[in-house]
Amino acid sequence: MTLLTFNSKYVVASTTPVTTTLATLVDDTEASQTFNLDASKVVLVIYQANNVYGAAMVGMQNAINVDAVDKANSWDSCYISTYPVRNAVFWVGTLAAGSHTIKGRFASKTSGQTATISNRVLLIIIFDGDEFQYIDDATTATAPDGTLIDDPNAQVIFTPSATCKALILYNISNNGATESTYGKKAAIRVATTDYAQAEKSPGGSNYADSVFTCHALSLSAVSTTIKGRFANSRTVTATVTIHRRQLAVLLLADSTLLDIITSTTVVTTTSNVLVDDAQATISRTTSDTRELLVVAVGTKRYNVSSSLTGECYGIKVNANDRVNSRGSPGGTAYANSAGTAYAEQLAADVHTVQGRFSNNNGTDTAKISARQVVALWFSVAAPPPPTAGLLVQVM
Repeated sequence: MTLLTFNSKYVVASTTPVTTTLATLVDDTEASQTFNLDASKVVLVIYQANNVYGAAMVGMQNAINVDAVDKANSWDSCYISTYPVRNAVFWVGTLAAGSHTIKGRFASKTSGQTATISNRVLLIIIFDGDEFQYIDDATTATAPDGTLIDDPNAQVIFTPSATCKALILYNISNNGATESTYGKKAAIRVATTDYAQAEKSPGGSNYADSVFTCHALSLSAVSTTIKGRFANSRTVTATVTIHRRQLAVLLLADSTLLDIITSTTVVTTTSNVLVDDAQATISRTTSDTRELLVVAVGTKRYNVSSSLTGECYGIKVNANDRVNSRGSPGGTAYANSAGTAYAEQLAADVHTVQGRFSNNNGTDTAKISARQVVALWFSVAAPPPPTAGLLVQVM
C-alpha cells in the first residue's frame, strides 16, 4: 500500500447558464474534461452545481459521469420555484492508463419543467499511490428523530500504511420520498467522535434534499473506523431518509500540509455580494511551491432565522474569489447549507484562504451557523533532471 501524493489536476469552472426540462440526466455542457493517463492513477472528482436566485428551477438531480457511466447521484429541492438549489457530489476511483472523459450531469426534478445550472465547478485531482476508501451506495436508510445515528451503509475500517493526513467527504440525499419538512443533518464520525455537522431542509415535506460535509485530520498507522451519521435537523420524532450516499477517505502522504477550521460561531450579512466569514480565515506561509485543495461548507442550523431565499458560501484564495455555491431552506428558521471546492498551484509565499458568504437576493438576511474549511497543501514533485549530455541554457 502507498499513501497518495499529488500528480496533476484539472479545474473546470463556469458561470454560463445551462438548462434542461428532462427528468433524466443530461450533460452539463459547461462541465466536461477529457485527459490521458500514462499509467493507472487514483482520481478524485468533486462536482458542485447550483442556480442563482431568479433562474428557473423546480429541483435538481446531479451526478458525475466517468467514461459514460453515471455515479454519485444526489437530489435537492426549493420551497419556491426560482430559489437556489444545489448539490455537491464526489467520486474516487482508480482509472487505467489511456483516455478518460469526466462530466457533470443534471436533471430536472419534474419532467417538462426547467432546471437551471447557473454556476458550477468540476474538480479533478489525480494522485499517485493507492490508499483510499470509497462508498457510493443506494440502499435506503431512515433516522427516526434528531439524535445522530450511524448510516448503516457508510462505514469503512482500515489501517494506514504510515502516519498520514486523511481527507473525508460525506454526502447524503433522498430522492423526494419520506422526508421530514425539517430536513436532515449529517456528520462524520472518526473512532468515537462526531465532526463536521451540516444540515439542509427540503422545499417541503417529502421533497428532496442533500447534505454534503467534509473533515480532515492526521492519522497514525493504526486501525481506524470512519462512519457517516445522520438525523433529523430538529429534535423531534419525524423520519428522514437517505436514498443514496457517498463516503470517501483519501489517505495522503504526511508531507501534505493541513489547515482546518471548524467554528460554530454565527455570522450575519445583508450583502448580496460575498463578504468575509470572519470565522473562516486560514493563513499559511509556504517555503516551496504547493498545490492547494480547499473544500468548504457553510451551514445555517435549524432554528436560526434568516431569509427564505437562502445563503451563498464561497472560497477566496489570496485576493481572488474562486467558487461559490447557493442553497435555500424550506422555511425561514429551517436549515440550509452550501459546499464547494477549488484547487490551484501557489508559489512559496504567505497565502490566505478565506471563507466567504452572502445572501442570494437584495438585502435579505443570510446567516452561517457553522463552517468546515479544509485546506490541503500538496507537495509538488520536482521536475526530472536534464538528460545526460543535454546543454541547458539559463537566460
